[in-house]
Amino acid sequence: MKKIIIVALFITLNGCSADEAVKSSGNDNTILTPVSATLTVDDKNKSKESVVNNSDSMDMNFNNANGDIESSTYTIHLNKNKFTTKSKVLKLNQSIYNLDISNFGKIKGSLVVISIIEPKELQQDFDIKKLADKTYQLTVKSAELDLYYWYKKLSRDPRYSTVELEIDYSPKSEFKTY
Repeated sequence: MKKIIIVALFITLNGCSADEAVKSSGNDNTILTPVSATLTVDDKNKSKESVVNNSDSMDMNFNNANGDIESSTYTIHLNKNKFTTKSKVLKLNQSIYNLDISNFGKIKGSLVVISIIEPKELQQDFDIKKLADKTYQLTVKSAELDLYYWYKKLSRDPRYSTVELEIDYSPKSEFKTY
């Protein structure tokens, strides 16, 4: 049982999705079986310790009232990285955890896109700033706007060759600002 948990945890941490297959060998037959990771209470506690140790700079609030890691977290893919979040709706200043670099970040509230045309049709929801040739920063006008929805929508649009959600990984300052 320990071997299965360790293999599942290893596969999960290395970015393998539940749809990918892992070889398990029998006598002479090779069988491909899907792998899904389930965490035991011990794994949750270890994971909680890891999150606490890595979250000194950001307040994630992934813990419920009992201090356990909430089971209602989501794994999403953004900017070619894998993230854990409490909601599939991503809004300005929301904290997320990057599983690939093991660090917390905050949603900055803007998207950077590379487009062959200026994205003027998005002016109702975004302030548009040209950063470079064919590169634009789209900053939300409303803090309630779902940036994950827009990230997915623009990523599927052939007019945009690159779409990235801006995430701030800088540590939280311990100094008070006045």
